[in-house]
Amino acid sequence: MRKLVPELVPEPLWGVSAYRALGKSTPWKAIRQDTLSEASNRCQFCGSEGPQLACHDKWEYDDRKCIATLIGFEIRCPLCHLVTHIGRAMRIGHLQEAVEHICKVNGCTVKDVEKVIDAQMPLWKKRGKKKWTVVVAPALLKRYPRLQAVPPSVSSARFTTLEEK
Repeated sequence: MRKLVPELVPEPLWGVSAYRALGKSTPWKAIRQDTLSEASNRCQFCGSEGPQLACHDKWEYDDRKCIATLIGFEIRCPLCHLVTHIGRAMRIGHLQEAVEHICKVNGCTVKDVEKVIDAQMPLWKKRGKKKWTVVVAPALLKRYPRLQAVPPSVSSARFTTLEEK
């Protein structure tokens, strides 16, 4: 199992995702099913099973070039997905539940979680002030050409492919 950590998505990129671009289309279903199969139909962080497993976009951020790159997908149970989006968990009143789960999965304390979040906040604030270009990694585009449709859903980001850069 991998270590579960919150991913503080820069605010200009909120809502940018493969699922939002593709919806419940056949290409999205294929991506989700491939990712589920690769994860043996289990959460890749806590190992839980169930019908509510989420296929989560995995991003890399190049802060110097202001490029957010979709690099792959991961399977997460609802609680691990809540931890991943801990800022959203705060906004919807589920912070305690998320913190308890990350402590359980990682074998850490609430203080440890607070330190991680506090350490990430300055970078999150800095990233929130930037205009981002959204790209899909070439290997992912080769495997799933319909990911070309992953556009930003906000005006402060723009979409391109790495080949256009």
